[in-house]
Amino acid sequence: MPYLFTSESVSEGHPDKVADQISDALIDYFLAYDANSKVACETLVTTGQVVLAGEVKSEAYLDVQEIAREVIRKIGYTKSEYMFEADSCGIFSAIHEQSAHINQGVERKKKEDQGAGDQGMMFGYATNETDNYMPLPLELAHLLLRELAVIRKEGKVMTYLRPDAKSQVTIEYSDDNKPQRIDAIVISTQHDDFAKDAIMLKRLRMM
Repeated sequence: MPYLFTSESVSEGHPDKVADQISDALIDYFLAYDANSKVACETLVTTGQVVLAGEVKSEAYLDVQEIAREVIRKIGYTKSEYMFEADSCGIFSAIHEQSAHINQGVERKKKEDQGAGDQGMMFGYATNETDNYMPLPLELAHLLLRELAVIRKEGKVMTYLRPDAKSQVTIEYSDDNKPQRIDAIVISTQHDDFAKDAIMLKRLRMM
């Protein structure tokens, strides 16, 4: 029996992705300055505020607040009307030294005996539906948001776009799990407040 399969993707400006990118940048910087750094950090993002938290063991000292602002600036949050702006948002750092107990369970004299400071469970699969072995619905959802980001950053066609966006692609699969057709595409994006003006203009034209 044919069935529908939906995947979702969020843009670089979505709060979840903003948080991910800040956490990733912190790890990258710590490792760049100290390859033996142990970093477990989390980022929380809300209106006008960023909270950095976690445990770090490193010989490097970094300006974590400036790293976070650099990421936010690169994403595109550079206007005060967004209620979240790289240079003015509050950034609270609660990053502290890694617990000695965790470090004891991780570090060993021999690298082959190294442990992991945290554990996680995930699922996923490789498929020949796409050239990069990603499921087709997810790959299409990613591509849509990449194109939307290009349009937004060019600032020529859709000048009202803001960084936060989300896409969903639903694919119908056959009985033998082969993609047959696109059933639905949804793109939701943050944008400037122009809807009210457009409605008012339409009403004036009708009078």
